[in-house]
Amino acid sequence: MTSTIDAVGTPVDPGDFEDEARAELAAGRRRSTVLAWTAGLAALVAFLGGWWLLWKTELVNPLFISNPVAVAQAFWAIVTDSSSWSDIGATFLASVLALVVGAVLGVLTGILFAASPAVRKGLNPYLAIINGIPRPALAPIFILWFGLGATPKVIVGASLVYFVLLLNTLAGMTGINDDIVTLSRSLGMTRRQYFRLVQLPGSLPSIVAGLRLGAVYAVLGVVVSEIVASYSGLGQLLVQYTNQLDIASSLAVVALMSLMAVLLDSVVRLLQLRVDRED
Repeated sequence: MTSTIDAVGTPVDPGDFEDEARAELAAGRRRSTVLAWTAGLAALVAFLGGWWLLWKTELVNPLFISNPVAVAQAFWAIVTDSSSWSDIGATFLASVLALVVGAVLGVLTGILFAASPAVRKGLNPYLAIINGIPRPALAPIFILWFGLGATPKVIVGASLVYFVLLLNTLAGMTGINDDIVTLSRSLGMTRRQYFRLVQLPGSLPSIVAGLRLGAVYAVLGVVVSEIVASYSGLGQLLVQYTNQLDIASSLAVVALMSLMAVLLDSVVRLLQLRVDRED
């Protein structure tokens, strides 16, 4: 490694500049992390404190909002009750199935539309009509057709996930940079090579981003179907507690639903990080 000369004629090792840059970058990351944690904790304290004040001062009827301590106790009671795990498992399994089924069908349809603009043009009006239907409103019909088991829940959840993945896949497949498209044509790539080497890798970030949103929609669709009618699930548990005016337990169930969606989103986010590293 060669040395340079500073303004006063003292030899300077270029490695010193690299070390200083790395140190500054690490310090910046630490400051950003501390700031993020501080902001997050401050928001949590403000939320819980405001909630507790509303309950304590009775600005809102305490019967309708409960309080953070009571909700935490109800949450612990639910997760430690073995009978509740059948409902948790039913919702989680249906959400995973809805995510997988909706994602697979959505991605395959997006690939088909990207490969055949004529098919896309012909089917697009029908898909637009179907997408305009509020799928949760179809839950009673699906329950009438398929019963109170897992099937109607999975269909409602998958129908929400399907269009998210369809649109994201199509956007990724058709959004390839024009220069890359021109280069691939000049290289004489076949349609199969273009799909395997250009379109699919280029659309992966968009597909994975759609999966993150789809994870939330899957839980949403399943829970809505359970609220309408179901043998088991967190949606039915929520209906049971609200009918009993047990707001603390009701909010605890909502927290469980949120954690379930966060868990699915975290799994997809790990996949997204892996895709980003490979890019």
